[in-house]
Amino acid sequence: MFFNSFQYVLFLFTVYVLWWSWRERRQLRLTMVLVGSYWFYAQADWRFTSLLLISTVVDFIAGKRIDEAGDESSSKRNWMIVSLVSNLGMLGFFKYYDFFVDGIQSALASIGTETSLWHLSASQGGWLEFAVPAGISFYTFQTLSYTLDIYKGRMKPCQSWLDFAVYVSFFPQLVAGPIVRAIDFLPQMQKPSVWEGTRVSSGLFQILRGLTKKIIMADILGVYLVDVAFAHNPDASIFAADTLLGIGAPTMLLVTYAYALQLYGDFSGYSDIAIGSARLIGFELPKNFDSPFKSKSLEEFWSRWHISMSSWFQDYVYIGLGGSRTGTWKAIRNVIVAWTLVGLWHGAAWTFVLWGFYHGVWLGVVRLFRKLLPGGRFPKGALFHVLGVLFTFHVVAFSMILFRCPDMDAFMVACGELVNWGPDLRPITIPLTVIIIVGYMTHLMPDKVTTSLEGGWCKTPAVIQGAVLLAAILFFFVLGPPQAPFIYFQF
Repeated sequence: MFFNSFQYVLFLFTVYVLWWSWRERRQLRLTMVLVGSYWFYAQADWRFTSLLLISTVVDFIAGKRIDEAGDESSSKRNWMIVSLVSNLGMLGFFKYYDFFVDGIQSALASIGTETSLWHLSASQGGWLEFAVPAGISFYTFQTLSYTLDIYKGRMKPCQSWLDFAVYVSFFPQLVAGPIVRAIDFLPQMQKPSVWEGTRVSSGLFQILRGLTKKIIMADILGVYLVDVAFAHNPDASIFAADTLLGIGAPTMLLVTYAYALQLYGDFSGYSDIAIGSARLIGFELPKNFDSPFKSKSLEEFWSRWHISMSSWFQDYVYIGLGGSRTGTWKAIRNVIVAWTLVGLWHGAAWTFVLWGFYHGVWLGVVRLFRKLLPGGRFPKGALFHVLGVLFTFHVVAFSMILFRCPDMDAFMVACGELVNWGPDLRPITIPLTVIIIVGYMTHLMPDKVTTSLEGGWCKTPAVIQGAVLLAAILFFFVLGPPQAPFIYFQF
């Protein structure tokens, strides 16, 4: 079930009505959210609800055993290993098995040994119809943060299986984040729920903003521009490398800028809808995007883009490897390793691995360059600010070509087209031009503008809010442009 579907609107409305109707019956409404979350997840493939349940049961037990072990390091460590093996084992098998099998087959073929190994994917003779079980990258990392925080002594284990199961499967952020930490979410479940009109209005504002980003910006740019340039249909012998060849540098740049905006609109739109949906029933999810294209450096960019993921790898991988405590060169090594893993986390393909490695290397370069500056800081001033934003944006935008290309062949062709200034700019429709310009202008608006808009919406009479919602539903789901699945559903 997609957030940008009328089915989800009905589902969310039902959950909202039941939640506030049963406000005095805590167990009943938590059970309702748990059942609803599993039903929501089962819409992708009901078989994979078993993986969600396994992760929940294993980490609930492991969390308690780690805490009970106290200072007994061997038992404590063993239960932490159980959690790691369970979650990373499921993630590795379902998401990366075919990737490694393909690698083995290629390696054997290179020495003249042709073999056909068993695959998971149905397209290669296996039984798995989907690329990966929906949301497995998110909920395995979410439950891992729970056991790791208990292991590090940052929190005590949850005593209620129902509370913990709701935390793991909470439908707004289940499939594509934000990655919510138990230390932030579980305490909210202990507070009495009080219906507040302002919070409900704020939640609706977030949902409308997210749908606008997704449908009006991301989907239109994707369907009519980006997906056309990166067309990939192996069944019809059409590959991305073929459609990119001869596109020329001006058009390639335009497509790159459009894709950066598409990816931002798609994923930040999802995060807005998730935050708004949770807010409707009294929960707060962490902010996942904070105007990332305003960033003056790559370090700042990753503090603004997919914040919950980058902070997860920062806290549990980079710092776990030693962080910056071990000297400059080891710190650079740690950041490259961490960000290569970030790339692998996104998908089982060499393009993703190289994308993560690229960002790790750039973060290392930035760290070295900063040491050469007076006081270890970049110069201040309007000119340096603008130059920093433009440079950072283009470093990120170039990496997004790698992120979007289905294979290395397509990426190499795209790189070649970036220096091919012979062809003229291919015509682009006025509506697409307007969406790109307005998209970046609204992204670069001061934060106070968005805050003011949300405040004005919350003060609007309920009747007018209702009329706007009905009009939005009619436009988005009946009269609106063609819609596409959320990009991050594949991760």
